[in-house]
Amino acid sequence: MKVTLTASTGAKILVWREQDLFSACRAGSRETPETCLPVDLFEVIADLADLDLDRPSQSVEAMRLAAEAEARLAPSSTRFLSTS
Repeated sequence: MKVTLTASTGAKILVWREQDLFSACRAGSRETPETCLPVDLFEVIADLADLDLDRPSQSVEAMRLAAEAEARLAPSSTRFLSTS
């Protein structure tokens, strides 16, 4: 499954999960996707979406988009676990 994220810059980013790694690329791009660990997904998304991580609002946006992708791509067995 792939999810499409849209950044405030207008960039559309495709993200998918392959076991414990994430891959991402700009929608419609023919470039090789970037593959990363979950901890680095926000940096990959920021790079692909032209977000500046030195700007707090754009850094927060990159982290929010990464969290959204991780949640939507979580294995179904962990998607509904309660943390209570």
